[in-house]
Amino acid sequence: MENQFALIKGRLFDVVDDLSKINKNKDKRLGEITEKLTLEQFNLVVMGQFKRGKSTFINALIGAKILPTSIVPLTSIVTILRYGQESRAVVRYLDEKEEEIHLTDIPKFVTEKQNPKNKLHVKEVEILYPSDYLKDGVRIIDTPGVGSVFKHNTDVAYAFLPYVDAGVFIVTPDPPLGEAEHRFLREVREHADKFIFVLNKTDMVEESDLLESMDFTTDLIREDLGQSINLYPVSAKYALLGKLDGDTDKLNQSNMLTFEKDLKDFLHHEKGKTFLRSVIGSLLKYTADETMAYKIEQEAARLSVEELKTKISTFEQYADTAQKDRDRQNFILEGHIRKLQQKLDDDLAALSKEDLPVLLKKMEEKFAETTARHISSHDLEKEMEDFVFNEIMVAFNRVRQKEAEKIAAILEQIYLDIAKRTNEIIENIVKMTSDLFQVELKPFTTVEKLSKKGEFYFLLKDDPGAIELISMSVRFALPKFMTKGIILKRMKDTVSGRFERHCGRVRYDLIRRVDDTSRQFKKTLNEKIDLTVSTIREALSRAMALKEQSEKEVSQTLSKLSDRLSNVEDIRKKLFSFQKDVSAI
Repeated sequence: MENQFALIKGRLFDVVDDLSKINKNKDKRLGEITEKLTLEQFNLVVMGQFKRGKSTFINALIGAKILPTSIVPLTSIVTILRYGQESRAVVRYLDEKEEEIHLTDIPKFVTEKQNPKNKLHVKEVEILYPSDYLKDGVRIIDTPGVGSVFKHNTDVAYAFLPYVDAGVFIVTPDPPLGEAEHRFLREVREHADKFIFVLNKTDMVEESDLLESMDFTTDLIREDLGQSINLYPVSAKYALLGKLDGDTDKLNQSNMLTFEKDLKDFLHHEKGKTFLRSVIGSLLKYTADETMAYKIEQEAARLSVEELKTKISTFEQYADTAQKDRDRQNFILEGHIRKLQQKLDDDLAALSKEDLPVLLKKMEEKFAETTARHISSHDLEKEMEDFVFNEIMVAFNRVRQKEAEKIAAILEQIYLDIAKRTNEIIENIVKMTSDLFQVELKPFTTVEKLSKKGEFYFLLKDDPGAIELISMSVRFALPKFMTKGIILKRMKDTVSGRFERHCGRVRYDLIRRVDDTSRQFKKTLNEKIDLTVSTIREALSRAMALKEQSEKEVSQTLSKLSDRLSNVEDIRKKLFSFQKDVSAI
C-alpha cells in the first residue's frame, strides 16, 4: 500500500504541474493543493512513563542523536520533529514569540534540569531534520513522561492527547507498568484503536525472560483497555547504534525494522486513502471550474459588447440571489447548532440528577466498608480517592462517548442536508449561466459524509483530557477529633462539586468543538459558492477585455481556449482514473 500511495501522490504532483502550465497565471488554489500534498501531516505522538526510553526510541526512528537522553526524568517540553532539507530547531514561547536555535542547544529548553518547571515559558520546540522517515508528512512528537516526580510534566503529556493521530506507547520489561501508566491507559482507552504499544529495552533481558515479560505486559494492557493489543518488542538502543554505525546485524537484532514497516502501513491505512480522495476531489473541482470558465469565455467572446453587458447584468442578479440563499443557509445552520447545544445541556442536567445520587450512595457504602477495616488515614484517603476517580471516570467516559456519538450523528445529518442545499445553489448558478450563454456546463459538487475517521468525528470524540480526571484531589485531613460523619460529609461535598465541574467541562469542550467544526464547515460551503461565482465573473471579465483586441488576437485567444479545454479534459479523465486506483488500495 505504501508504494501505491506514494505513486498516486507523485502523479497528483504531476497533475498540479500540468494545470499550472495550462493556466499561466499564478493560481492560489493550485498553490494550496501543492502545499497540502507537500505538508500532508500526521501526528505520531510518543508517550509513556518517564525513563521508558521515549527519546532514544525517536532518535532510533530517524537514525540520529537529536533528542537529549538521560538516566533521570528529562523531557519537560513537547518536542516536534518534522521534515526539513536542513537541520535546525525553533523554540516557540507561550507569548507566541519564536527563536531559532542550534540543535546542540535543544537541552537548554526541553529538559527539566536546564529548564526546571519551564521557567523559560516554552510552549514547544520544533526540530526540522532531513530524515526519510519524516518525508511522508509524519510529525514525530516527544511528550514528557507520565508519572514523573514533576507533576507539570504529566499534565503536559495529558494535554497533548487531543492532537494524537496515532500514538506509540512505550513500556519496558523492568519495571513493569506502574500505577501512573495504568491510570493513563484507563483514561485513554477510548483512543485504543489509535495506539501502538512498544516494549522497549529488550536488550536488557534474556530471550526466555522477554517472552514472559511480553505475555505479562500484554495481559496488563489488555485488562486496562478491555481489548486485545499487539505489543512490539524492540531495542531502541540497538536500532540507533545499528543505523549510526551501519551495523545491519545490530539493526536486525533490534526488531525496529519490523515495527517501522507495520507503522508506515498503519499510518497510510489510517489516513492515506482519505487524504488522496480529498486532493483528487479538490483537483476535480478545479478542473470543472476551469472548464466552465473557458467555455463561458469562448461563448461570451462571440457576443457583441451590448449583448455581453446585458448578460453580465443578468448574471449579477443570479449572483445576488445566490448570496441571499447562502445567508439563509447560514441562519439555518446556526439555528440547528443552538438546538444541539440545548439538547446537550438537557442531557448533562439529567446526568447530574440521575448519576450523582447513585455515586454518592456508592461512596457511602465504600466509606463504611473501608473504615470498618480500621486502616490508616493515608490508606483510607488513597482507597477513597481511587474509588471516586474510577467511578467518575467510568461515568464521564460513558456520557462523553454517548454525547459525542449523538452529536456526531446529528451534525452529520445537519451537514448532509445543508451541503446538499449548498450544492443546489451552485448547480442553479451554473444552470442559469448555462442557459444564459447557451453552453453546456457541468458543475462538480460533492457531499462528504462524516465518519469515525473523519475530521468532524475525531474532533468531537477524542479528548478525554477535557474531563481533567488526572487527579481527583479528594484529599482531606483526618484529625482524630473529627467524626466519620463529618469526614464523609466533606467528601460528599467535594465529590458533588467535582461532579458538577466535570459536567461543565464536558459541556464546554463539546460545545467548543461543535462551534469550531461548524465554523469551518460554514466557511467551506461559503467558499464553494463564492468560488463558483468568482470563476464565472473572471471569465466574463476576460471576455469583455477581448472586445478591445483585434480580430486576429481574438481568434488566437479562442484557439488557445480550445486547446486548454482539451488539455483539462484529458487531466479530468486521469483524475477519475486515480479515484479508481485509490479505491483499489
